[in-house]
Amino acid sequence: MAKVFVSYKYDDNQVSQDLDRKYWAEDATEATGRGYTNWIEEIVGKDNIYKGEFDEDSLEGKTEEQIWEILKPKVHDSTVTLIVISPGMNESGVAESEQWIPQEIRYSLWEVERGEKTSVTNALLGVIIPDRNGSYGYIWGKSNCAHCQHIRMFRKDALFSILHKNVFNKKNDNGNQCQGPLCYSTIYEGDHSYLHLVNLNEFISNPNTHIEKALEIQGKIDEYEVEKTI
Repeated sequence: MAKVFVSYKYDDNQVSQDLDRKYWAEDATEATGRGYTNWIEEIVGKDNIYKGEFDEDSLEGKTEEQIWEILKPKVHDSTVTLIVISPGMNESGVAESEQWIPQEIRYSLWEVERGEKTSVTNALLGVIIPDRNGSYGYIWGKSNCAHCQHIRMFRKDALFSILHKNVFNKKNDNGNQCQGPLCYSTIYEGDHSYLHLVNLNEFISNPNTHIEKALEIQGKIDEYEVEKTI
């Protein structure tokens, strides 16, 4: 089983409240990103999980070296970075460089020597959590075109730049123009992105399949323009 580093927004309460209370964070009064991470941890297996848990620790004043010293024990030994994508993961008005999730993702994509071992660029797996209305609409839209309305339309606004820049980033893959009249949508097929995105309900139905898919894409990393900066 792959070693999975989970990056998530601890106190994001903009998520669906249908989560079983047994998974809620300790002393929580509602479901949050941490609760869904607890559920994912149970599904994947605790022995295979490293969790980012730095929400209460500010990045203000920390140097690159200090951030890396905090992250490296967990990030360095992992092979898959699983991002719990939730509606409020990106704090409004706070620079991405001052938020933990982009930093965790960035370091997990670096190849870094530690002792006699050099870490590889992690596979990226994004598990999308439904919002309070039970919808994934903050990530997926729908075209009004009859020719491509069955295809998910990607919305990047809710994602950090290091995530959305790893979507549709396969080299020499510009997609295909929809043939619908007055439709200017670009349609991508196959493994078009280094970030493997999956809805929560799809993930829990067969988590190993999606972890393996992310690793399969990682095995073809030279085919992608992988974004590693924030």
